[in-house]
Amino acid sequence: MSRSTTHTFTCPCGQVFTGQAYEYVNVADDAHLRYVVLAGLINVSTCPNCGRRAAISIPFVYSDPAYQLLAYVHPRADAPENARLMILEKLRDVYMDASKLHDQPTATDNESGSNNGGRVVSLSASEARDMPPLKVVFGLEQLGELIAAELSPEDRLGRLALSTQSRSEAERGQFHDITRKLASEMGCCIEVEDLPDEYTVWLYGSRRQVGALMRELATRG
Repeated sequence: MSRSTTHTFTCPCGQVFTGQAYEYVNVADDAHLRYVVLAGLINVSTCPNCGRRAAISIPFVYSDPAYQLLAYVHPRADAPENARLMILEKLRDVYMDASKLHDQPTATDNESGSNNGGRVVSLSASEARDMPPLKVVFGLEQLGELIAAELSPEDRLGRLALSTQSRSEAERGQFHDITRKLASEMGCCIEVEDLPDEYTVWLYGSRRQVGALMRELATRG
C-alpha cells in the first residue's frame, strides 16, 4: 500500500490548504499514481484559490511490480556528485542488509495468548533475493524516462485538455465536477489551470484510457 503524509500550505494569496506527500508509491495498489508521476504531479499540490503550485521536495520509493521496477527517487535532479555518492552508498548498505532479515513471531503470538496477531514483519532471504534491482534516480524527469521505457505505446502517458471560457465561478465549479467525475470513471488524474479568460482541466492517464475517454465524450455529444 502507498504511504503518504498530509502537509498544510499557506499560499502567497493567503489561502490555506492541504496536500499529500508520498513517501512510498505502490502502483500495484494505486495504478493511477503511475500517471501522476509521469505527469510530474507527484508531491505537488495546487492552491484552490489562485492555482499556484506547491511542491514538497522529499525522497520517495517507487514500486511497480508489473514491470519489476523498484526505484529510490531523490527529488533534486541537480544534486551534487558528492551527495549522489553518499546516497548511493547508504542505499547499497540498506539494500544488502535486507537479505539478513526474516519474519519473527513475537511473544504475543505463542506465549501471551493475545489475539492481536502481533508479528515483526520483515523480509526473508528468499523474498530479498526476489526483489528487483534497486534503481536510484535523481529528479522526476529521470524517473519518468525509466517508467516510459518499460511501457507499451498504448500504456504511455496520454493527456487531454477540456476547457471553458466562462468566467462564472459557479459554471467553472460545475465544469470541474463533471470533468473530475469523468476522470474518476476512466481511472485518470487531473490538473486544473484557472486563468481569468479560460478554465482548463487537464486529464492524464494511459493513451488507452484517454482514447476511451475521448470516445465516451463523443457519444455524449
